Amino acid sequence: MSQLSTQAIARTETSPAMLIFVLSSLSIFAPLSTDMYLSAFSDIQSYLNAPDGVLELSLSVFFLGLCLGQLLFGPLGDRYGRKTPLLVGAGLYSLTTFLLLLVMSPAAFIGLRFVQALGACGGMVIGRAVVTDLYRGNEAARTMTLLMMLVTLGPVVSPLVGGFLVSAFGWKSVFILMLLIGLLAMVLTWLFLPETLEKDQRLSAPLAQVFAEYGKLLLVRSFIVPALSSALVLGVLFSFITASSSVFQGVMGMGKVEYGLAFGFVALGLVVASLVNNRLLGRIAAADLVKYGLPFFVLSNIILVLIAGTGMVWQLLIVLWFCVALAGFLTANATAVAMSATRGKSGGGSALLGALQFAIASGCSSLVALFISDSVLPLALGMLIPAVLGALLWWLGHVKPVENA
Repeated sequence: MSQLSTQAIARTETSPAMLIFVLSSLSIFAPLSTDMYLSAFSDIQSYLNAPDGVLELSLSVFFLGLCLGQLLFGPLGDRYGRKTPLLVGAGLYSLTTFLLLLVMSPAAFIGLRFVQALGACGGMVIGRAVVTDLYRGNEAARTMTLLMMLVTLGPVVSPLVGGFLVSAFGWKSVFILMLLIGLLAMVLTWLFLPETLEKDQRLSAPLAQVFAEYGKLLLVRSFIVPALSSALVLGVLFSFITASSSVFQGVMGMGKVEYGLAFGFVALGLVVASLVNNRLLGRIAAADLVKYGLPFFVLSNIILVLIAGTGMVWQLLIVLWFCVALAGFLTANATAVAMSATRGKSGGGSALLGALQFAIASGCSSLVALFISDSVLPLALGMLIPAVLGALLWWLGHVKPVENA
């Protein structure tokens, strides 16, 4: 652990384990809020007397809020420190989640979902910046791996949790759980999270000038190449999540219980990948792990396409396990490499990185949704294409490890 991290944690007697727990609780706002309420669409639509198709806008608006909110919170974190913007974001998220329980119109519901997404961004963006403040090199990559595992597991697990809550307690129970998580994260942040950006390290330039730093970062190859590569790799995960229900239940004829078990099996790959990554980072740099892992990632997605029409369920699940596990592994390391190029402006860098990841990954998800059919092939191609593009970008960009990053 770096001298800075030791001093910052010592000021509040916060253990590293508690620090990771607090950052994790802040980082799961967005993935939980994105998918946990999907099974309640029809119930919410009936409750609000909304026309068909209107509730889907609340998901699109949420993605828009995630992109824009990250661009906002990044500069705020660099200018005003980490803790205050984190508390503001968690408070905004909790308040709008409470108000979502009271709405009576589709327009109000959709508008509040946009504001809820803005609040959710604080933990995502500034949480990564805190990791960059406190840790260096492989230690940073290990911590980033834990956070990314939660972010990528969220969209996989949250539909199953949401489905159970909606069936047992009704649609409002989903938002009550979101509210409780938001309040818990806010209290934990207040009590245990140290301020990791001292006043003399903060940006003093006007916010307009801070926003202009985004343009400069886009021209930094050591940032933009791993940032775009990580976004495309994350797109593979989003493509899987988007089409999984249609493939598992529609094409393969799985019931709800079988679908949940299949999801759990594939999601286990993210946990295993995180554990393996933590071990490897003790000996190999994050950039090298991406370089060595990409060929296996592309190969696994090629195999997925080749077996897409065979109808072999277990073979498909095993290949999907490797595709998803490697996607989580590569996204965490590529994110750490990109963040290592943002020293002195890690809040803005984290914001731009998150916005790029969500924009590109959501685009991959939307394209897969357009071509969903009674075949596994749209899912397989939807995973292979961003995998190949992300690998080519990394290889052609010649990303190298950053010393002492």
